[in-house]
Amino acid sequence: MRRIIFVDDDINVGQAMQRMLRPMRREWDMTFCLSGEEALDIMSKEGVFDIIVSDMHMPSMNGIELLTKVMEQHPQTIRFALSGSPGADTVIRASAIAHQFLSKPLDPHHLLGLITRAFTLREQLNDKRLQDVLLDIGGVPSMPKLYNQIIQEMQSPDVSVRNVAAIIEQDAGMTTKVLQIVNSASFGLFQRVTSVLQATTLLGLDNIRNLVLMAEVFQPAENDKLPPNFNLDSLWYHCLKVAAYAKKIAMEETNDKKIAEECFTAGLLHDIGQIILATKKSEKFGEAINYAKTHHVSLIEAEKDIFGATHSEVGGYLLELWGLPDPIVEAITFHNYPSSCPEQGFSALTALHVANYFCEDSDDDLDTDSQVIDTEYLEEIELMDRVELWYDLCHEEDELEKYR
Repeated sequence: MRRIIFVDDDINVGQAMQRMLRPMRREWDMTFCLSGEEALDIMSKEGVFDIIVSDMHMPSMNGIELLTKVMEQHPQTIRFALSGSPGADTVIRASAIAHQFLSKPLDPHHLLGLITRAFTLREQLNDKRLQDVLLDIGGVPSMPKLYNQIIQEMQSPDVSVRNVAAIIEQDAGMTTKVLQIVNSASFGLFQRVTSVLQATTLLGLDNIRNLVLMAEVFQPAENDKLPPNFNLDSLWYHCLKVAAYAKKIAMEETNDKKIAEECFTAGLLHDIGQIILATKKSEKFGEAINYAKTHHVSLIEAEKDIFGATHSEVGGYLLELWGLPDPIVEAITFHNYPSSCPEQGFSALTALHVANYFCEDSDDDLDTDSQVIDTEYLEEIELMDRVELWYDLCHEEDELEKYR
């Protein structure tokens, strides 16, 4: 039976949650406690819990201290933070250790949906080795030169939201974190944010500055800890290129700026699973790259053999757990095999799949998949005849040479 532990020092909140979740008592084993110390004691004695939902403001041990200890001692447990009056500073600090941030009063349907989705994701990625690694992640490392650029920009007397956003939207790690925070329940937005500029504007420069200063949130990648056969610079350039191409394709098909932003963000983040595996499972990921080269198979085939999951699935799993918008998560998860996706019609997935195919055809120095185009999918959505036009559009000019 699936196990959840709820922690809140207000006994009335605990009783309200018990009533709220009563219909699930035959499916979930739920434990309610009044302090962080009690929760840790129960977890150490009773074994693994799948999810912990903890209030942030508690006497003695607060929620951030509790969830930090849970991340260290029970990394396989999914962590939800809960607060009745979360300021942006609290959300930012919690984002380093919590997968989701919830606001009081709780909407029972929203809570039920989040917990159900978390369980579904856990089942999809059923290899325990990867579960332990992914649930232990607080953030995705950033490109060192972009990390340095944003520090310099924040120290400039002429710092602006637009300039800061222009740096962030080049980096998968920083983009993921600002979208995770802005899309958390504490911001109370009616629509999901997919634009980095919009997310940066909503956060404001003071909060971005706090993010930069928190080593657990924005952190530069350490090249000496990456596999020697993995080139982070090449992957970064590839992702930027895919993002630009996907945005061009979307504007050609829809002329909808919101969809175009979704496509750009999906393109930037589509290989975030590679960064995660390269930093958290360095030796094994290096083996996967070597295996793909020596056996002349795609990287995703090698990943399945070694990890039991692909980097696309790993990236999609983590971004879904962090609450990023569904179109982006869907595009990243299925971008290698879009015909496996139940959704049909032009979407961020379409633009990303085709843009990735165009780029991998020309990125000779990239250790990645031997991408093939999914003709079955494109014919099903009646867009196969657009591919040649999209190719010409994307190759009109190489606007990314400035990043070389």
